[in-house]
Amino acid sequence: MGNNNSSATPALTVSTALSQAYAHWNAGQAAQAEPLCLAVLEAVPDQPDARHLLGLMAHAYGHQDMAIAHLRAACASPLAPAMYHSNLAEMCRQKGWLADAESAARRAVALDPQLAAGWSNLGIILQEAGQLAASLECLQRVAVLLPDRPEAHNNLGNTCLLLGDNAQALLHYDRALALNPDHAQTLGNQALALSNQGRHDEALRAIRRAIDIDPLTPLAQQNLARIEQARAIQDAAAAPQPIVADSYAASVQAHALRANGRVDEARKILERAVRDVPGDASARFDLAELLLLQGDFDAGWREYRFRYRMAHTAMRARHVQQPRWEGQPIAGQTLLIHDEQGYGDTFQFLRLVAWARERSGARVILEVNDDCHALAERSGGFDQIIRAGTIPPPFDVHCELMSLPLALGLRLGDLPVRTSYLHADPQRVEQWRKRLADVPRPWVGLVWAGRPTHPNDAQRSLALADLAPLAPVAKAGVSFIGLQKGAAADPATPPPAGMAMLSLGDDLRDFDDTAALITLLDVLVTVDSSPAHLAGALGCPVWVLLPFAPDWRWLLGRSDSPWYPSMRLFRQPAPGQWGPVLTEVAAALSARAPQ
Repeated sequence: MGNNNSSATPALTVSTALSQAYAHWNAGQAAQAEPLCLAVLEAVPDQPDARHLLGLMAHAYGHQDMAIAHLRAACASPLAPAMYHSNLAEMCRQKGWLADAESAARRAVALDPQLAAGWSNLGIILQEAGQLAASLECLQRVAVLLPDRPEAHNNLGNTCLLLGDNAQALLHYDRALALNPDHAQTLGNQALALSNQGRHDEALRAIRRAIDIDPLTPLAQQNLARIEQARAIQDAAAAPQPIVADSYAASVQAHALRANGRVDEARKILERAVRDVPGDASARFDLAELLLLQGDFDAGWREYRFRYRMAHTAMRARHVQQPRWEGQPIAGQTLLIHDEQGYGDTFQFLRLVAWARERSGARVILEVNDDCHALAERSGGFDQIIRAGTIPPPFDVHCELMSLPLALGLRLGDLPVRTSYLHADPQRVEQWRKRLADVPRPWVGLVWAGRPTHPNDAQRSLALADLAPLAPVAKAGVSFIGLQKGAAADPATPPPAGMAMLSLGDDLRDFDDTAALITLLDVLVTVDSSPAHLAGALGCPVWVLLPFAPDWRWLLGRSDSPWYPSMRLFRQPAPGQWGPVLTEVAAALSARAPQ
């Protein structure tokens, strides 16, 4: 890992590179950890610690064969610790390779007889292989080593259940639930044991509570159906309602209804879909957005937590190796809050950081993307701020920025929580003030298109030509200033006839420039994109043009936004109808024109 340029930054040693790689992975920063591991392997082929970490990352993102290959290489080294063999055992078990899994697990406990994870993996492997007496012995060791871990008692209960000892299984499940009443897997297993004893009503309460806590609990849906059938037979009652055969079709139907404003009907379909197929994360996410659109924040945030459990979002999940903060007091600990998704989301939810620090009593480290860092740094509410991709200081718990509403129990009536919490750079403001000194007021900023790759961009964005209804306002003395960036700001495309516009998008170097310019405007007129959130968070006047089926955060049937008191909403009266929206905006701007 050397470098022949003596004036360059000193090359990393293998030890330092590995230390940094594991620190990045602990913070969920796989993109930064992987190249460090690869650099180590280039210098020291099959270095076991680098191979092990690459295996953990591959496994976390669903690349099982790659993960096992890395772990096998790591465990081939005589220096590989017991935990590496234990992790290899678990990965092989998940692939169904029980012989390989058992061999790796036995190697783990031979290397370290006090390794609870090794004994636990061996016990579960033997359980799945039908060696129940041996499994029971292993899992009893785990319960002794980890008496306060609900997982230990749950696994022990499972082996007892397979041995046919329902009474003993229930004792172990009771012990696990005494340690953690919300342990969903234990509740699901307890339900089966209760049903085996004919206690179907108790079993149904347990399995439904498991699904309520975590609808994606493995086999929960199938076990619920099994228990309902058992009770129906016992009671000679009518069979339960049939399970929805295709929750995807239900989601498609709900999307179509929502797009046409039939929100209540869409909600009923999605509620039925998630009731009948609780493990469908896509249906749950669709329901989350609809609930939030209706202002039902209690239910909406609860469903929104499944946003990274869908097939097309799983690879974007951040696998932080510390527990997620759930709103509890943690005085004396350190809480890492990290942003996610788009720039607008970051601007919108930075308002909650100070509340999280107050609620938790923790030292708060805020991690944000580089583009938003300067603005976030001036927002306050944290103890330290770092850029995304850098190794954070040691922390005890973490929380995504958009998981803060669930942790804090945010309700519609709590909004706006904070106002004008972002601040433009005063020096940039003065630079733009001088730049615009000769432009007559009022100054009206325009943004007519969002990011083209946004899934709803076709509905939310306009073409420059669509702004033609605003041209008469320009003749009345209003100065239009274009903040549009990207392909939609193509200088080869002139504004509509009679609509003079000063286009400054190419001169906006970053969000600090954009914030400074927005601060000087009399009003910003924009589609639903990051400048709308930036203006609202700055406390500046902003008018947002919304499609007929708006994003969830704009709610329904109102011209104001509880998120941003300085914002006014202009809504399409029917799908695709921008004409009436722009006519309304033109009338409102005319009132600001010089008299």
